[in-house]
Amino acid sequence: MKKLAFIFLLATFLLAAALPLEAQETSLGTTPSMSSQDEPPSQSEQEKEQRGQAREFIFVEGSLPYVPTSNTIATKLPLSLQLTPLHVGIVTEALFQEHYDATVSGALMNISNINIQPGNGVNDFFIIRGFDSLSSILIMTDGAPEPETTFYDLYNVETVEVLKGPSGFLYGSNPLAGTVNMVRKQPTSNTAGSARATLGNFNWVEAAGDFNYANTDRDFFFRVNSLFRDRKGYREHIDGRTFAINPAATFTISDKASLTLNSEFVSANYTPDSGLPLAHGEVVPVDRTTNYQSALDSSDQNIYRLQADYQNKISENITLRNKFYYRGLDWLSNGTLFNGIIPVFNQFYMPTGEFLLSRSLILLDDKQNWIGNQLEAVINGSTGSVSHNLLLGFELARQADIFTLDVGVLPDVPLLDPGAPTPGPPFILPMFSQAGDSRAIVAAPYAIDQITFNDRFQVLAGVRVDTIDFSDKTKSVSRRDTKLSPMLGVVFAADDNSSIYANYTRSFAPPAPRVQTGNVLPEEGKQIEAGYKYEFFDQHARATFAVYQLERQNIGIPDANGITQQVGSQRSRGFETELFVETPQGLRFVGSYARNSAELTEFAEQIIIGVDPYFFTPIYGTVDRSGNRPAFAPENIFNSWISQSVSRTFVVGAGARYVSGQFIAEDNEFVIDGVLTFDAMASYAHNDLVFQLNIKNFTNREYDQRGFGDVSVMPADPITVYFGATYQR
Repeated sequence: MKKLAFIFLLATFLLAAALPLEAQETSLGTTPSMSSQDEPPSQSEQEKEQRGQAREFIFVEGSLPYVPTSNTIATKLPLSLQLTPLHVGIVTEALFQEHYDATVSGALMNISNINIQPGNGVNDFFIIRGFDSLSSILIMTDGAPEPETTFYDLYNVETVEVLKGPSGFLYGSNPLAGTVNMVRKQPTSNTAGSARATLGNFNWVEAAGDFNYANTDRDFFFRVNSLFRDRKGYREHIDGRTFAINPAATFTISDKASLTLNSEFVSANYTPDSGLPLAHGEVVPVDRTTNYQSALDSSDQNIYRLQADYQNKISENITLRNKFYYRGLDWLSNGTLFNGIIPVFNQFYMPTGEFLLSRSLILLDDKQNWIGNQLEAVINGSTGSVSHNLLLGFELARQADIFTLDVGVLPDVPLLDPGAPTPGPPFILPMFSQAGDSRAIVAAPYAIDQITFNDRFQVLAGVRVDTIDFSDKTKSVSRRDTKLSPMLGVVFAADDNSSIYANYTRSFAPPAPRVQTGNVLPEEGKQIEAGYKYEFFDQHARATFAVYQLERQNIGIPDANGITQQVGSQRSRGFETELFVETPQGLRFVGSYARNSAELTEFAEQIIIGVDPYFFTPIYGTVDRSGNRPAFAPENIFNSWISQSVSRTFVVGAGARYVSGQFIAEDNEFVIDGVLTFDAMASYAHNDLVFQLNIKNFTNREYDQRGFGDVSVMPADPITVYFGATYQR
């Protein structure tokens, strides 16, 4: 598959270069994007959008992609942001290309109240309103759920949408605190192509291609995006490589029906990074590139995505559509985990003042396969003076996860001089081994109705009922959960430019398989939110302000006997504000600030306090963490980015980001200091070429981020420079 991906990548470059030159200028020194729609909206469509019946995103020459006016994540239908009674954040390709964001984590920095942290160097990891992406956030591609967890590359993405708060009313179980949807580039009705190559320090090499073909009858469109990335990394023995290919084809069956087939393969091979260990409440004073890991550390992922989207407008008021999807993840991973430090004793059993680092190797073999189908009907109608935009749907899905997780003992290494990575197989500790062979069958009807009473007042009501049959052969566990996830939102437009909104949402997740005692209840997430939205400068600027309270309850936590009880709960309260601006004079600004107060309102953590000397099994103890702050839930996050088109060919930009101090674990024993970083860019366009320079962390600030486990931190990259060239025909 790697050879196939490379061949497709090379072919994409050649196709782009072979295209005849078309009369397509480069605007404002940036690369124009091929939109999924190529014609500008008619006047009637614009009037509909102002009334909340929004059209799809359209990015064409002269449009303002920094300030999108509509979204699809809130209702699965195009809906005006101004009249959406939920806080939706959107980042378009124009912004994350200008900032040179490689994966979805980089794009999410531009949305308020999202904390970005490394996922052990092998996956995206982020926190929305104090809740992390592994336990509380649903990630989707083109409206279909993704297994966890990997890097979500942006090479083929047009828009990243974020719906904050529980979103089970549309997307089922697990989105307890938010949903992220990546909208991929779809085949379009014009023939065009582009090729991009980027070099950076730390041996960063990236090449990406985008080719689109349309036949002369305009009833068949084909598009392929491809990516190759290789880097050695700032820290010793940390490298990675990605191959990706995404072909897609659209068939126009009639003037009312179409079918789009989409496939994608990604191969991601990275060395996990455990970071630097902590000792006596401080980061060990060694060179920041020091590596404490074994030579066995690796992470090899193969990701498969298949999707078929069919749409048929059977009448003026009724549209039928069907989405079939498959997602697969094969993941082999070995990662070094730090257990803590051990004092060194001399022959008289007296401490020498030196220390060793105790280490384990975590060995994971995981195969996840998700397959499902979403059948939907979109119905427009009215009851008297009240109009309805109704979506009715039914999802049937099967989710399978087969894994083994083993723990091996690695040799201890000197704390201040670990030396080269140690080879040799670890000694496996069978008492810590885990395995799973789970299946979940999901059947869920859902409905959402946009009810318009007049031009000023609208109600959005949605509900989904999930029935989940879960079984795990290895644990001899089976259960059926049926749960309702409702949403009610109201929005009042004071005038054509401003609106106030409020909503209540609730979602659930099935209880953990190990919850076997007491009254077994699903985990729940619920939110109350209110906000204000304002558009100005003739819709060239948009501001949003929101206040919220978000809770997660019935979290399964093992007790002192190793039996999982449902005693955990977490709450976040705060406010956030965003400002997006793009003027016709070429000034663009994105800024946000969020203040979040997060608390573990009820939380008891199980920790290992020893090993049974006779049976060599772990001895657990329980520590009450109630009242503590969740890990990586900073109180303040500020982000800004500003760019200016000096001419039609030259653009400069700069940005700042501040994240306040944050704890690395629920015990709140070690805090990462707050940090302020700066980025900058410049681009120059000449004929079919665009040259771009990006500098990240250009003040070379040293700071730490999330490590692997609760006794390590990962040094952030120092100043990093990227230079790229894009060729577009």
